[in-house]
Amino acid sequence: MIRTSNMSIDNKIAIVCITENGKNLGFEIQSKLNNGDVYLIRNKKNNFKIDEEKNNVFLVEDRLSNLVPSLFEEYQYIVFIMATGIVVRVIAPYINSKFSDPAILVSDEKGRNIISLLSGHMGGANEMTRYISELIGANPIITTATDVNKKSSLDMIAKKLDAYIEDFRENVKDVNAMLVNNQEVGLYIDGNYEIDTRGFKILTNFEDVDSTEKIVIISSKNNFINYYIENKKENELDEQMLRKKCSEGNLIKVVPKEIVIGIGCRRNTESSLLQESLNNLLHQYNIDINSIKEIGSIDVKSDEKAIIDLASSLSVPFKTFSVDEISKVDHLFEKSEFVKKNVGVYCVSEPVAYLLSKGNLIIEKHKYKGITISVGRVSK
Repeated sequence: MIRTSNMSIDNKIAIVCITENGKNLGFEIQSKLNNGDVYLIRNKKNNFKIDEEKNNVFLVEDRLSNLVPSLFEEYQYIVFIMATGIVVRVIAPYINSKFSDPAILVSDEKGRNIISLLSGHMGGANEMTRYISELIGANPIITTATDVNKKSSLDMIAKKLDAYIEDFRENVKDVNAMLVNNQEVGLYIDGNYEIDTRGFKILTNFEDVDSTEKIVIISSKNNFINYYIENKKENELDEQMLRKKCSEGNLIKVVPKEIVIGIGCRRNTESSLLQESLNNLLHQYNIDINSIKEIGSIDVKSDEKAIIDLASSLSVPFKTFSVDEISKVDHLFEKSEFVKKNVGVYCVSEPVAYLLSKGNLIIEKHKYKGITISVGRVSK
């Protein structure tokens, strides 16, 4: 469950004011957040002066409606201190999707109420509303149905785990509607994940799920069903129910992005060979490719086309480490004088996966044709 007092503020926040009281509240929020750019919209009714343009405070001598497009582009959170009606009118032309729109918050100029207006879950408006309200003693107004009914939601679980869900929008809509309407949604958690499970029926097996229309499975296993049947099932009924739900299309898999890949390879390795080697390893260990969070190597490989292409195909970051960084941990792994002579460290893939996962290496190096691959898992 989210604890607002522990919220980490590390994203861009805009605070927009049109009155003197609003300006004072904007400065208070900025100060207590220790973050945020304050925009003062100058008009005939306020006394904003040009000398108030100082650190992270901007005097805008233009219409609010003309400022909004750039705010939508540049900021993850926008806090409007003004009437809700004004905000609705100025943002309406720019609203696109809850998966891409910034979080929109609205506060009255006295800071009595703060409304989570747009992108409450995926954008983080609900969480930020609670956090700022706690800081300034305001009343947080949250209207999303799952929050009002004190239920979890599939999109918030996905956000918490940075997870992949196939047919995300439809599955989120269906599951959240079922939770709000008190319908039974099963939840099987394959691992140790700190998530909000309110409203779900927590499953330890699949024997008694005939009345459960949807089942959410949190797992980074590629073929969860075979894995479960081979390792977890207790009786034939358990297997039958699991296969039945799968055949009915009522299993929703949530894949946490928690796997990091360390790679070492010869110069000018073929992209197809690297992809094939990774696929081989993932298949061997039943790892879902959608669980990969980032890949890495030594910095001399920063321009290695095969690794760049792999990161692009996976849509994940490619991070490199210096010789000094790797040298601090490469003594923990099998040494190669050949690798040391060529790149300055004794090994690459294992220390890189170790560093990416903050010490949680789960698969030691596997060797392919001029390629080594190791795997780590980050905690969630």
